[in-house]
Amino acid sequence: MSASSVSEASDADQQQRILNILRMACAEAIRRPDFAERLQDMKQKFYVRDFDGIFLDPTNLSVYTAQYVPRRALCYYEIFSRPALQRILATSPTIYCLGAGSGSELVAISAASKCPPGAANASSSARPITVHSQDYTDWSPILTTLEDTIRYKWGIGARQVKYEFSLGNLLQISPDIEHNISSSKLVTAMFIFNELFSDKANAMNFVKTIVKCVAPGNFFLLVDSAGSFSSIQINGKSYMSYMFFDSLSKHFTPVISEDSTWFRHAPNLEYPLAVENMRYFIRLYRKM
Repeated sequence: MSASSVSEASDADQQQRILNILRMACAEAIRRPDFAERLQDMKQKFYVRDFDGIFLDPTNLSVYTAQYVPRRALCYYEIFSRPALQRILATSPTIYCLGAGSGSELVAISAASKCPPGAANASSSARPITVHSQDYTDWSPILTTLEDTIRYKWGIGARQVKYEFSLGNLLQISPDIEHNISSSKLVTAMFIFNELFSDKANAMNFVKTIVKCVAPGNFFLLVDSAGSFSSIQINGKSYMSYMFFDSLSKHFTPVISEDSTWFRHAPNLEYPLAVENMRYFIRLYRKM
């Protein structure tokens, strides 16, 4: 077997392990008799950008995680497995994940950390990686189930990865959010800009907050759809959301900069629902 074939087989195994975690954690949601009805209702609300209508209804959250987290967790795992992100993970950082209540970042970072599935007990650093998920509605029951499943199936202990969750509205920046941004080695904003830019004035305040609060030498990771859904209309012109940060070259140095990248999962993966591929843009910035 060639080296590339071995690598592809290893990637497929890791992806299946991630889906196994989600299949176990989401089993109850997938069995819900109203699952298809709830999902269709959410899709209609996404189309008109009624994000509050989706996420402020707690009965939607488990359905959302079961349907949408698998593709993102697999994609994010690939992202956090990149050398630049692996170097950050190797420092046992605090990672502040904005708008991350559904658990994609939690699962992906756990899988890509230096204590990956199958080798979780191999070593123990003096300080754990801290994955701090933030959102504006209470996802804690979802995150707790994912955390418990990861710890049980992968054997990742609290001395290796620590999980935290906090409530906060990115359109109404609080001192707590500013503190968490400034004290984290890596701040992530993954597939949240469409929601943020439903209120352009407050969204620009968020951009200013990132510029002000990310500490020099620390990192900001921006990932979102590479399609037109991530474009913003301002004064009749269309801008991709990453353009706002690209223009801030006196504040940020790009470490990774890709306008369009496809994530294609391995074939023949097993999960009760269809898992789609994704096209995304990525920016990893280092604060100057």
